[in-house]
Amino acid sequence: MDFTSIRIVFVVGCIVFVLGSVMVFQSTDAKSTMIQSNRNTLNYPENEHGQTYGSAQEDHSADMLPDLIHAGSVNGIQGYLLKKDYLGEPGDVPLYDVDGKTVIGTFHVGAKNMNFPKNIHGQTYGSSADAASPGMEPELIRAIGVDGTEGYVLKKDLDGELPKSPEEAIAIQNSRSPDGRDIPLYDVDGESVIGVFHVD
Repeated sequence: MDFTSIRIVFVVGCIVFVLGSVMVFQSTDAKSTMIQSNRNTLNYPENEHGQTYGSAQEDHSADMLPDLIHAGSVNGIQGYLLKKDYLGEPGDVPLYDVDGKTVIGTFHVGAKNMNFPKNIHGQTYGSSADAASPGMEPELIRAIGVDGTEGYVLKKDLDGELPKSPEEAIAIQNSRSPDGRDIPLYDVDGESVIGVFHVD
């Protein structure tokens, strides 16, 4: 092999090395951009400290939650939980103003299961005790029927008719039987009626 051939091989090797390095850098840079963009894909607003804030949605995984999760209000001030407190162990945790620094009260965090299993019809099922809030309960809620049979009730049956105004709420309340009502108790499939559940 002569000197010219060695130089050509050396130059080609350097070019391949430089192009390979650029491609690796671009790939790594693209991955980090994708990871950063996934952090706030729901476009939650941010407070002055750069923390995202908003409501927890039942179909969101833990990594899709905002940094501050809305939990109610105290004296007209919106209250938020830190994400780590919301996802942590059940118990009383600080309730913060939207700045994420000022404590305005406390909030009791219950046990939660953000990913309830689904039956063959795609309905979520499980215990209401595993939900972070009534809005995050599964479609089929574990229950024990009047005869001791274990099964599930439909959340919509359990909740009953929801009022659209204060007047309607009073009318619904006044029309309810003082003895409560019975609703179907289902197998996990959400179709097979296996008993009766009594709602007081």
